[in-house]
Amino acid sequence: MTVELQWIDARDDLPENGSGVLAAVAGRYAQGPASDFWVVLPMRFLARHVSGPDGRAVHDCFVDRAAAVRFPYTAAARGAEGVTHWAYLPALPGTARNHLVGHTVAPSLQAAFGLL
Repeated sequence: MTVELQWIDARDDLPENGSGVLAAVAGRYAQGPASDFWVVLPMRFLARHVSGPDGRAVHDCFVDRAAAVRFPYTAAARGAEGVTHWAYLPALPGTARNHLVGHTVAPSLQAAFGLL
């Protein structure tokens, strides 16, 4: 199977609320250019997200599986981890959707194995 992704600059546009995306995250482990990184992570985009023990709401953020919250990358936030680009997740094999839950999983999975 071949998959093509369209990377979108997070400064120009954001995904639909609740969407699962691949996010290109840039940041720095410690001070110095040798510790800079840029990595792709699966995340969910939320227009509004309540996080932390104080229940503070944040807006337009990307949240990963570990509940780490990242915002679109800006030069002003250099050093903090930020999302530079994002892409919608590709469709699951044999489907037009990138996520399935509940009773649709088993038949879709069986159909996908039949397609492989």
